[in-house]
Amino acid sequence: MGLTIKQAAVVRAVFHDAVSADEIRDWLQRVEALIVAATPFYFIASTVPGASFSDDYRAIQALWYKQHKPAFRVYCKGLVRIASSAAEQQRLDTPALHAAWGVPYYVTTDDADGMRWVGQQLEQADAY
Repeated sequence: MGLTIKQAAVVRAVFHDAVSADEIRDWLQRVEALIVAATPFYFIASTVPGASFSDDYRAIQALWYKQHKPAFRVYCKGLVRIASSAAEQQRLDTPALHAAWGVPYYVTTDDADGMRWVGQQLEQADAY
């Protein structure tokens, strides 16, 4: 007999309209809180067509990732990008991006498919 309990958070971020630097920082602080709490998580992200980002969002994100990369790779159990088109899917689903994140990475155009992938990852983690 025995019991194994595993728990993970699912974080869903949808970037839309005009995304400010403060909103980028808030998103990263939420992810950091999961890392500090040693909470495994899956991250699902999508960008609505027409969304715009503050001019410094890439620098903010790059600095954060540089500072948190080892811990991110421990606690992020999977990263899903929901692409808005086949062209965006092709742009996001490259070997370079798979390697850069260093966690299981999946790109799809379908929200339900992304959630199924997270479920599959959870099932594989529970396998003995």
